[in-house]
Amino acid sequence: MHDWGDEDCIKILKNCKKAIPEKNGKVIIADVTGLVLDLVMMAHCSGGKERDELKWKKILEEGGFPHFNIIKTPSLFSIIEAYPL
Repeated sequence: MHDWGDEDCIKILKNCKKAIPEKNGKVIIADVTGLVLDLVMMAHCSGGKERDELKWKKILEEGGFPHFNIIKTPSLFSIIEAYPL
């Protein structure tokens, strides 16, 4: 998701939602949550960017995953668990 713009991420999430069981399915995303490398992403990726929690909330909700949990790790990466219900 890191290398994709918001519209592409929303499309990916909508396809993920179609592929998982609605009752107990979830999507797990390992990505950087913050603004540490935002300038690098803009320079090297077409549409890619860093996202903070509010930006993740927006694309997750629009992609059909209104419930999510962001788990911080000791590294730059966080684990995002996204649920369709």
